[in-house]
Amino acid sequence: MRLFVAIDIDDNARYRISDVISKLKDSDYDVKWVRPENLHITLKFLGEVHEDEIEGVVKGISDAVKDIGRFTLEIGEVGYFGNPRFVKVIWISVKEGRNEMINLAKTINKQLSHIRREDHEPSPHITIGRVKSNRNMNELMSGINGMKDMKLCEVGVNSVKLKASVLQRDGPVYSDFKTFTLK
Repeated sequence: MRLFVAIDIDDNARYRISDVISKLKDSDYDVKWVRPENLHITLKFLGEVHEDEIEGVVKGISDAVKDIGRFTLEIGEVGYFGNPRFVKVIWISVKEGRNEMINLAKTINKQLSHIRREDHEPSPHITIGRVKSNRNMNELMSGINGMKDMKLCEVGVNSVKLKASVLQRDGPVYSDFKTFTLK
């Protein structure tokens, strides 16, 4: 089973991010846009987890979040991973609440490092698109650069979810496996 640990965003944030995606979709970019129902913030990707490991994953997440209180995120500017000549991923940044997100991701990573170790510093974001080629890259960069310093909305973080991912022809389908409520 393919699993990951994530924070879901509310419908208001999905609506506002969908509006950003719609504005970027207006041009001819070679981008696979994330469907609104799949928007989330990944804390840790676990990949393929065997059934006999799931109990340990649940305990690890539970231990990691037991002392974590609820907090609020501000999401905003559009950015990217890659370089201006070839963007790989387009994302929405986490501004306020960023340190809380990084600490939460580090705590979860430490608890679950036996499943999959993260070798990079957490970078809280919401992926909105994956770029497949550099077709019209200059226009895409112009669109991204025009959306810097935005404030889209605030999102309350009340829980962390262990989610399952099933890859299908139209893209992944996510389902909640277990929810861990924050204090």
